[in-house]
Amino acid sequence: MQQYININLVLFNMRKLIASIILSFALLLPLTMVATPVLAQTDTVTSTTDDSSYYDSYDYGYDDSYYDFSYDLSDTDAEAGVLAGLGVMLFSGVMLVFSIVVGLGSYIYCSLALMKIAKRMDHENPWFAWIPILNMVLLLQLGDQNPVLLLLLLIPGVGAVVVGVLSIIALMKICEKRGYDKMLGLLSLIPVASYVLLGILAWGKKEPAVAVK
Repeated sequence: MQQYININLVLFNMRKLIASIILSFALLLPLTMVATPVLAQTDTVTSTTDDSSYYDSYDYGYDDSYYDFSYDLSDTDAEAGVLAGLGVMLFSGVMLVFSIVVGLGSYIYCSLALMKIAKRMDHENPWFAWIPILNMVLLLQLGDQNPVLLLLLLIPGVGAVVVGVLSIIALMKICEKRGYDKMLGLLSLIPVASYVLLGILAWGKKEPAVAVK
């Protein structure tokens, strides 16, 4: 009986020992799985650092002073940039003044010429030549065209084309009344020649103007 109890006690102790071993293994296994990647990463970082130090310490034979990418903006370059900017501004100002002078001179010349034509054709309101829109009314009246057609300008695109054609027809009619060939009115299609045409109709000596009522 005593021998049976001893055998059972030994078996119980062996089972307890095996259970302790299994429990310890179960507890240590997760720690082992976590520690292994950390150690591997530490080895990699150490290896990379060592390799970087190796490449940094290696002499490739390049002269850093030869590859100088720094730019020094000297005072001369700054002054050149300022002068260039001032030159552009000056040129733009001159062109603006020139455009204003040319535009104003063109308007005065055309107004004088149209007023002279209206006077020679005995129109009752030659001063219309100086007023925008009214000068177009005067031109159409001198050319026997209906000024109401200027309302076509309210139609984008097409209206401007129609009024332009009517202006040419009016000038051709004025040429005919002034004793010139009506085809002379086609000179209005040429920008510079149109000023010559107005000068001829205003100050040229031909047949007396026909009154337009």
